[in-house]
Amino acid sequence: MPAEGAELFHTFGGYSDVASSPTVAEVLVRLTRPTLAIAAALGLSLLAACGSSGPTPGATGAATDGGTAAVSTPLPGAVGIEAVTATGPVDFTTAPKVKFTKKPVSTSAVTSEVLVKGSGQESTAKDTVMLRAQIFNGTTGKLLDNGYDKGRTAEGFRLGRTDLIKGFAKGLTGVQQGARVAFTIPPSEGFGSAGNANLGIGPTDTIVVVADIKDVHAGLTEVTGTQQPSPAGLPTVTFPDGPTKAPTVTIPKSAAPTKTEQATLIEGTGPVVRKGETITAQYHGVLWKDGKVFDSSWERGALADFAIGVGQVIPGWDKTLVGKKVGSRVLLVIPPADGYGAKGMGDTISGTDTLVFVVDILDAY
Repeated sequence: MPAEGAELFHTFGGYSDVASSPTVAEVLVRLTRPTLAIAAALGLSLLAACGSSGPTPGATGAATDGGTAAVSTPLPGAVGIEAVTATGPVDFTTAPKVKFTKKPVSTSAVTSEVLVKGSGQESTAKDTVMLRAQIFNGTTGKLLDNGYDKGRTAEGFRLGRTDLIKGFAKGLTGVQQGARVAFTIPPSEGFGSAGNANLGIGPTDTIVVVADIKDVHAGLTEVTGTQQPSPAGLPTVTFPDGPTKAPTVTIPKSAAPTKTEQATLIEGTGPVVRKGETITAQYHGVLWKDGKVFDSSWERGALADFAIGVGQVIPGWDKTLVGKKVGSRVLLVIPPADGYGAKGMGDTISGTDTLVFVVDILDAY
């Protein structure tokens, strides 16, 4: 297996043909590739650039939060989250009018305040939260990112992802649908003592987030249903240890297909995956030539999250997973043209290798 898994992202420097440039709530994701840090830290689409808590179909390198750990000490004369107000309806189309009654807003821990009460279940670390938000520098009150800008829509964050900035996940834990919340992220729960100069966040600056919560839901933990056999000529897939453990993939003794092949082994009953959404999945990848595992979220013990249909994963994934239903299990056979091309990837995947994937789609948002 390549270090940290296979590089399914084929846009090695960051974004390629994404419709809009990266937005700041990616600030709140500890990206799995340092080369993406500048590009992806400029937007509220936290999930758009990287993959998952591990090397999802595409990410390599160690996760980084942009700085070293720090013990947060409030700035002199600082006030807390109670100094932040926001007016206007929670209708997810109208940006709230946020004011700082005093500055600097600086805290030693994540603090939050419910500005408008919601209803329903409170979010936990197992949930995904859909929101529109504005992000501020608490020292200056400057707006760093506006999730209500033209062309932006509600964005989702699975709180259990280990690549989320800790303070962001903490601030969104315990929220309800329809609520408006404000919370702080001190340096110790954000970018540490280094801050993030690209975003205008200094080493002592507390981040302030004002978020309108559109939805709180939990994705599937596993795919269920009766699995159909693989079509003739394609690998067979079994789960001898159950659906929460990596499958066994058996490659037929024949030449690999010359074009991308796909088969839905279990048809899900959830929503249809749409272009531009983020998928939460389990996946397992092997080489056709010898059955060697080169990447597996099941083996890592961590779900994968990645944007689909927008050029952030290899073409074979974009071409096949859009249109599938949540709850589906999909078998993919991907030749080099829809994989890593003639260059291959690392020391494991050559430019002539055909890839085989089993993908369980657990959520799309």
